[in-house]
Amino acid sequence: MASGWKSSYFRYRELFLNVSSLYKKRADLRAFLEIVLSIVAVIVFIMFAIKPTALTIISLMQQIKEERITLSALTKKVNDLQKANVLLSQSQNYLKDIEIAVSSAPSPDLFAKQIQGISAKNGVELSGVAINDVILVGSPKTSRASADIKPLPESATEMEYSISIKGNFANINSFLKDLEKLRAVSVIDGITINSSVTDSGRVIVAVISGRVPYLGSNK
Repeated sequence: MASGWKSSYFRYRELFLNVSSLYKKRADLRAFLEIVLSIVAVIVFIMFAIKPTALTIISLMQQIKEERITLSALTKKVNDLQKANVLLSQSQNYLKDIEIAVSSAPSPDLFAKQIQGISAKNGVELSGVAINDVILVGSPKTSRASADIKPLPESATEMEYSISIKGNFANINSFLKDLEKLRAVSVIDGITINSSVTDSGRVIVAVISGRVPYLGSNK
């Protein structure tokens, strides 16, 4: 091992001395080596100078790409908002009817007035209107009176009611049709009809139970 590295050492030393001797004797060789070394030095300095600039350019190009994607998304959102605003303006006339159909809060007084109106229209005697407890302010109740009753769509909150009317069959039937056509949506859950004969003739009593949906203040 010792003789191996010594021989390599002497060989490379001899090569270096020969190159050094040639370098001192030949001016053209000195000029060539100086040019090569100068070019190498320039290339090294250029690489160190350009690398940060290149990295900065790459980073800026990536940021520009991301900004373009963000701008495209924002432009799409603005266009969608403009379309929604146009649709809202076109549907503004229907909002009042929608609010009446399914209001955001229970309106037992309005519902009772509508029942009085259709009872007078159809010539039936309104014996009574009962509305179960409702929360006018605050969170509505979530409990249901009966598990057998089908839930309202979209889990809407409900105002339960019971209506008692008297009259002949044709008038009661007309009352029920108008009840189903009320502007305020009403779900009829059950109808009980009793018929009796009095001194004034046959009397039919109908008890109608149902629910009026509303959105509730927590929706």
